[in-house]
Amino acid sequence: MINNQREKDLYIEYLKIVKSFKQYLKKKEGSFSDSAFLLHKLQEEIKNCQKCPLYRTRTNLVFGEGNPDAILIIVGEAPGKDEDLQGRPFVGAAGKLLRESLRYLEIPEDKFYIANILKCRPPGNRDPKPEEIACCLPYLKRQIQIIQPKIICSLGKFSTQTLLNTTRGITYLRGQKFTLPHGKILIPTYHPAACIYRPPWRKQFMADLKKVKQELERLSSTSY
Repeated sequence: MINNQREKDLYIEYLKIVKSFKQYLKKKEGSFSDSAFLLHKLQEEIKNCQKCPLYRTRTNLVFGEGNPDAILIIVGEAPGKDEDLQGRPFVGAAGKLLRESLRYLEIPEDKFYIANILKCRPPGNRDPKPEEIACCLPYLKRQIQIIQPKIICSLGKFSTQTLLNTTRGITYLRGQKFTLPHGKILIPTYHPAACIYRPPWRKQFMADLKKVKQELERLSSTSY
């Protein structure tokens, strides 16, 4: 029991400090972890997905990785062998080329998030089937909805055609800037795996990534 006014005043002051600190922690936690929490929740929700037959042959579901509040999301078509084994996107030869190219252009890792249209590896790295894309696309759309990127860089034919809802070829679409609903910008380019098999494409691949960087810089300069 508090017996004097001085102790009462100190106790009231203590309660104010505790209340203020709790409010600070709540605000900090909410602002810091909303996107990360929602992505984690989505990942837990779909980690045992069996909506298409690909679950039977997968080793790991490859959800995606990167900054949950990224301004840029890079979207490939499907995991390969290395990605399936590690459960991470773009960790094989194509991923090495992609990540080295981004570092060369000085696009820092905290600026982007990487995902795929499909979350499971098609056997033998075959092309995604329309029914597989139909099953998986809602997951990618939810990732984009959570992250709220300003720019999407689509890698390759399937990613680009799916996101633009078109049948035009990647050689025609690459390097162009498309405006999506809610003002998002999409810039398609070749899949880095294609650049490994067709080395002359690397020059265009880098040119397209430079356009992505220019768009990042433009958005950064207009955000102040």
